[in-house]
Amino acid sequence: MKTCGTCGLCCKLMGVTALDKPAGRWCRHFGKTSGCAIYDDRPQDCRVFNCLWLLTEALDEAWKPTTAGFVLHSENGGQRLIVECDASRPHDWRREPYEAQLRRWAAAQDQEVLVFAGKRGLRLGTTDTVVRRA
Repeated sequence: MKTCGTCGLCCKLMGVTALDKPAGRWCRHFGKTSGCAIYDDRPQDCRVFNCLWLLTEALDEAWKPTTAGFVLHSENGGQRLIVECDASRPHDWRREPYEAQLRRWAAAQDQEVLVFAGKRGLRLGTTDTVVRRA
């Protein structure tokens, strides 16, 4: 069974409204050696977050967020895959095996893959489309 261990990249990349924590900044409750200081009392936003590396056995250690440089999560019942890139490593998703696999998923019927570094992003497809987060 996979565990976060010292990863915590979601604690940097994801915004948490209940904590007034903006996306792209480390959460004040996260310590790189100790993890989440409020884990047992963490807000609902954190409890329901779905890190796909943790939840998907098919994603091996290469896809662990601290290794890959991005966090994968899904929306819309799994039909939208979101790749949240660390702004300090915005192009890591282009390395292999990542880009080829992300493009295969994007080509699947009824599947959308969005790659974000902050508010700027791409919708992967035959022709990639620039998108911006609101």
